[in-house]
Amino acid sequence: MSSDFTIEYVELPNGRAPARDFVDSLDDKAAARIDAFIERLRIYGNRMQGKFVKKLTGDIFELRVKQFDRIFRVLFFYQPGMLIVITSGFQKKTQQTPPGEITRAEQLKKLWMKYRNRYTGSQKEREAILKELGL
Repeated sequence: MSSDFTIEYVELPNGRAPARDFVDSLDDKAAARIDAFIERLRIYGNRMQGKFVKKLTGDIFELRVKQFDRIFRVLFFYQPGMLIVITSGFQKKTQQTPPGEITRAEQLKKLWMKYRNRYTGSQKEREAILKELGL
């Protein structure tokens, strides 16, 4: 049995994954660096503390990735069963993590906890879910 974690991305009812969209929007080198850190997170999970992982709230953590003079953050939470769920990402421009980014990660966590990326219903119902969470 493997002791590695499983990585899952929060998916919205429209099929988009905010964290993946963020990484894919970056240049190839930055995206590759973030993906390499996500791979390290998959291997080390909650043993990867210190300068790379910081707890922001009770459940939300940030993975810190630096590339030259740019700083990126990927927000995530842990779930039982060796699962790490990645909510979102952003490029850091200030000393503190913007409260809006933490709120967004918490909203995405709520969405994942309720639906676990399994959405049913009509397109209209899916759009209502996004509107309800303000996403």
